[in-house]
Amino acid sequence: MFDAIRSFLTDESRSRRQSENLPDEQVALCAILVEVAEADRDFDPEEYKEIILQLRGHFSLETAEAEKLIELTQQERDKSTDLWPFTRMIGQTYSVEQKAEVLTMVWQVILADERLDPYEEQLARRLQTMLSVNQSVLMSAKEKARKDRKARGPAKA
Repeated sequence: MFDAIRSFLTDESRSRRQSENLPDEQVALCAILVEVAEADRDFDPEEYKEIILQLRGHFSLETAEAEKLIELTQQERDKSTDLWPFTRMIGQTYSVEQKAEVLTMVWQVILADERLDPYEEQLARRLQTMLSVNQSVLMSAKEKARKDRKARGPAKA
């Protein structure tokens, strides 16, 4: 019995803490965007379309690949109790400029349904802290998202 316990404790794949197992970059970013879309408890179809658009643009994916990524991400999110593993991955591997791009994507999703819910804004502020960037980066990302949305024109039905 002691051998079984020792084997379990020394098995490298099992002995690593769960927090050390960072999710894949695509899953981490997708999890953040889906969390933002669900922050107001109303995952609007426009927000879903915006997530697809952002994932396609950021990772050069086809629509079907982006949809599959969202499906996979939902499974990974079900295994996690919070956003920490996902934001930690982005926070540790992305530069400040890349984090600003992520926050712009976050604001794009928030603004997709043309309603700014207090829960969404609160989550954006939490993400700013979790990604270790200052408030000016968050506000610049919000302004860039607004300008980008305006340049794209009204949402298509």
